[in-house]
Formats: sequence, structure tokens, C-alpha cells
Amino acid sequence: MKRFSNGLIAILIAALFMGVIALPDSVKQKMPDNTVTNWIKAKKVTLGLDLQGGIQLDYRVDLKNAIARNEDSDTSNDIAIKDIIHGVLATLERRVNGLGVSEPQIYTSNVAGEDHIIVELAGIKDINEAKAVVGKTIQLEFMEPKTEKDPAEEAKLMGNVNSTLEKALQPDADFATIGENVKTSNGSVRFEATKESFESALPAYYASILPSLKANTVYKSVVDGSGEFTLGGGGEVKEIKTKRIVKLVKSEVKDKTETTEEKVRASHILIAYAGAERAAPSVTRTKEEAKARAEEALKAVQSDPTNFASVAEKYSDDPSAQGKGGDLDFFGKGAMTKAFEDAAFGMEIGGISEIVETPFGYHIIKVTDKQAASETVKKENSYTYSEILFDTTSNPWKPTGLDGSQFKYASVTYTQIGTPQVTIQFTSEGADLFEKLTERLTGSQIAIFVGGELVSAPTVNQKITGGNAVITGNFTLQRALQLANDLNTGAIDAPIILTGQHNISATLGENALTVSIFAGILGLIGLTLFMVLYYRMLGVFAILALCIYSTIIIFILKTTPIVMTLAGIAGIILSIGMAVDANILIFERTKEELLEGKNFSASITTGFERAWSSIRDSNASSLITCVILWFFGNSIIRGFALMLGIGILISMFTAINVTRTFLHTITGTRASKSDFLLGVKRPK
Repeated sequence: MKRFSNGLIAILIAALFMGVIALPDSVKQKMPDNTVTNWIKAKKVTLGLDLQGGIQLDYRVDLKNAIARNEDSDTSNDIAIKDIIHGVLATLERRVNGLGVSEPQIYTSNVAGEDHIIVELAGIKDINEAKAVVGKTIQLEFMEPKTEKDPAEEAKLMGNVNSTLEKALQPDADFATIGENVKTSNGSVRFEATKESFESALPAYYASILPSLKANTVYKSVVDGSGEFTLGGGGEVKEIKTKRIVKLVKSEVKDKTETTEEKVRASHILIAYAGAERAAPSVTRTKEEAKARAEEALKAVQSDPTNFASVAEKYSDDPSAQGKGGDLDFFGKGAMTKAFEDAAFGMEIGGISEIVETPFGYHIIKVTDKQAASETVKKENSYTYSEILFDTTSNPWKPTGLDGSQFKYASVTYTQIGTPQVTIQFTSEGADLFEKLTERLTGSQIAIFVGGELVSAPTVNQKITGGNAVITGNFTLQRALQLANDLNTGAIDAPIILTGQHNISATLGENALTVSIFAGILGLIGLTLFMVLYYRMLGVFAILALCIYSTIIIFILKTTPIVMTLAGIAGIILSIGMAVDANILIFERTKEELLEGKNFSASITTGFERAWSSIRDSNASSLITCVILWFFGNSIIRGFALMLGIGILISMFTAINVTRTFLHTITGTRASKSDFLLGVKRPK
């Protein structure tokens, strides 16, 4: 019984935690703002295209030219058709990611023997914008650095910025609508609504503007955001230039909480050995010798704790010991290895540790100072604002005339030391262009674009003749294969042709969701009535277990990237029925044992044991079906199979563990002896 009591406590605690996450969004938004509640509020169910509304685009991949190229090729470098389709798919994924769509669905499909790529964009309203971005020609282009400005390009962009500002300044202008609808030729506009910042954290370009504005007012001028920096795809820092139109939504005085983490300042003596992490080549002692030397250093420190710095200078293999006595300055949790951290944070100021072993060797640690965690609350002005951001950073590249029509193929080869590199080859025409280009750009970069997306920008080290070149870098094999595939995709003429488009309104999706939820609630009510009326107390426990089942399902949907669709809802509802089916098998077996005169505890144990084989086999066969549907079905079928499979696994857990724990809580009570509450008529 103690085991079941502990199990009940664990179940209730877990259910409470998951229940808070699973609360309706409207309820969670009423929670006060802090780090924990903001994390909870951010957990939401991601709705699919059929529930949220959006756009579905169906593209056919025209492979005639690619097939003809392989048939006519006199080389052994034919490009597999599946690799071409994979390359096109990867390019479309990069484009869709630029649209900022939450959990887009992009997948291949075979229609009447033709290869198609289906793009589902939930939440996107403008089908023309989506088509313009997704459906661009996938062309390989080589670009060189631009050394001069393009006045016409800059004038066009600024004209768009100024006209947008004029619209935003009009009385009763809908700032959000203007921001969502504004367009530029290069798609460099982003609308961001209800951003919030404390005054001390305001961006520099807003520091003197927002405090002077009234609520719901658009600033009269374009705000210059030049000089901002961002990290590029390769980790390099890039300067960007922006123009912004800003509207102050509201300003208010709020409590700002500043938290300082707990930190420790420590010195240490490190005795390394050959083979330890980051051990210098000059360290040749064995691990046993290092341990003996560490013990010698520890004795020297313990005999005179004030002599720690000089002992560190003499014994330590850490460069920090030289001139600093092994001082590591302040550090917080997570900065050191766990063993080192546990020892340092577990001592008081002035404490000296025993020998601590880490992957770096043996340490002796002395804590010299501590900084306690603190939390300070102060009043500060808070500003909520919306902005329309225009990226005015000029395109740093210009065409060279070299493109996919003069490109033969790319493949992955290896350097003499075995690192991956990408080998590229041009046609005779392309070889001449490439030779002139590399001669002119020696010491500069050549940018490689596929479908308008920058995929690589290698530096030219020398003039390259013959039309053969290699792209080197710190490539992993996967990255090298991806780059070669991108180049081949852009070089081969495999256009994508839009063959179908569907615009699903948000209203239609909302109605479908409402009807589905209503149908599910009606089913649950009917199920509850049946279980309680027929199985009495046992039925009540089954419904409680079902509530926990539903909580777990919603928790998983809100904390994972699973996209909920109508088919998924159908899978969940079906799995609910299976969850109750397992309980019914258990209850019927339990009632049989009760009718034979066994006590309640023995009846439950035997009932579960006898029902388990039936539950296991039926659910196993259903899971096998789900796996088959997942591997061979389309996206709709996969959504159904995934949610049904998850539901089956959770239903087995709740039926076997949760329901059993609930039942054992009444063992020995009057309820366990009441024929009425148990729904049986035992012989007198």
C-alpha cells in the first residue's frame, strides 16, 4: 500500500505540472509576468493548415532535361534523379524559412508517375507573396563583390519607405495592416507587433524617440537603424543598415527585476598527466605519478594554507598559475566541470578541497570569495511599441555572367589528409569565364547562389585554369555533400511548375476545430455517463485516469513541435476509445474475481494480470498499423498515425499504472466492500 500511496503522490504532482502547461491560453495569459510563467505562456499547440488556415502550393518538378542530360552524358558523373528532387526540396525549405512560417510542411508526392513537392504554409494569408518567394527559378549563379553603389536601387527602396510612412501617419491608419501588406522588390520588410522594452534596454535609435511620443502615435520621421550588427551564417559579425517606422502603443511604469547569479572565486592547482584533456605536450607523467604529485602538493598547502599561491606557482600545470597563483576569478554554475563545480560551491571562503579528479587531471581548490545570488526590484519605464523594419543594407554582390548553363557537376572528394572538399567542373565556355574571373578576384571572394540563396562564398587563392576547382574549408562530410547537391540542383534545368494552389481560410479552419472539439466533448460526456452508471466507482476512476490521459496529450502537443491537424484529432479521439477499452477489459476481469468471492485487493491484482495479455496484443497490433501508415502514408495519414500511436502508448500507461494506483487507494475501505459501488452482486 505504501508503494501505491507514493505512486499516487507522484501521479498527482506530474498531473499538476502538466495540467498547468495544458491550461487554455486565455487562462495562462492572466498569470503574472516572470521567467517561469512567461515560459509557460509560450507553450502553445501548433495548428496545421486545415485548422489554422493558410496556403497549399503543389509544384511539379520537370525532370525532362535532367533525364536527357544523364542519358546523353559521356561521363560517370550522372546526377541521380532522387538527389535532384532532394536538392529542390532543400532549396524550397530555405525559401519557406525566410517567410517566417511556424512549422511549415514540405514533402514530396508522386502523382500519376510525376514527382511533386507540396508546400503547406499555415497562417500565411497572401498567396501571391508565397508564390513569388517559393516558386522562383532554382538557378546556379556566381557573383563577385560589388564595389559601387546602385543609386536606382537605393532610390526605389527609400521611395517605398517614405510612401509607407505617409500611409502610417494618416488619421485612423491601421498600422498593423500597413506593416503586414507593405512590399519591396527584395522582400526586405518585416512587421513586428507589440515589442516591449524597459527604458534602460531600449535600442539606441529609440532611446530619445519613444519617451517623447504619446500612446498610439506614429513617429513623424523614418528612424535610422544603421550600424546594427548581427551574426552571419558562418558565425561572422555583419553590419546591417535599417530604416524603421515606429508606433508607440503604450508606456507605463513597471517593476523591473534584476537577478544576479551565485558565483564563486577560486584558485586551483592542476596536476595533469599524459592523455588528459588539454594536457601540454611537455606533460609526460602517468596518471599514477600525477596523483602522487597532487598528494604532495596537497600536503604542502595543508601545512600552510596562506602559501597556496606559491605552491600553485611551483606545482600547477595550468598556465593561469603563472603570476596569478592559480586564480580563476569569479565563475558561475555551468562554467566548470561538475566535479570541480560541486567542490568549489560546496566550500566556504578560505576552504581548501581534497584532491578533485576531472578529465583535465587532479585539482586542489581553494575558495577565495563568494557572491551570493541576489534579486533587485526597481521601478522603470516600460515601452510597448510596433515597428515596420526595412533592411536597407545594399546587396554586396553583382553578377559575373557565370551561371549553371556553363557548369558541369560538383562532387565530394578528399584532401591528402582526408578532410572533405567539393570539386567543381565547368564546360569549356565556363572554364574561360572562370579563369578570367579568378584572375581578377584573386584574394577576394566569389559568392555562389542557388535559387537566390547564398550557399557558399569561398576565397580565390589563385588564378584557376582548365575549368576544374576545389572548394575547401572546415567541411563535415554532411556539409560537403549538401553543398555539392545544392550546386548540382542549381546547375541542372529542373524547373518547378505550379500545378495547384489552395487558399484555406482561417475561418474554415477555426470552424473545423470548433466542431471537432465539440464532437469530442459530446463523446466524452456520453462515455463518462456510461462508465459511471455501469461500473460505478470503477468507472469514476477510469474517467479520472482519462482526464490525466488528456492532460498528457495536451502537454505533449504544447511542448513538442508536433503539428495538430484534423486527422490528428481523429487519432486522439480514437485512442481515447482504446484507452477506455483497456479499462473495460480490466474491470470485467476484476468483477469476475469478485463474483468468485475474492477480496478487493486480490481481485484487482488478478484482473490486471488476466487482462494484460489482451491489452498488450491489441495495442501492439494497432501500433504496428500506425508504423505502416507512417512510413507509407501521405502527410494527412501520417498525422493520424502519429497521434494514434502516441495516444495508444499513453493510454496503456494510464490504464495499467494510473487506474491501478487509483483503485488501490480504496483497498480496505468501505467502498471496496460495497457491491453497489463496485457494480457487482457477490454471493452472500
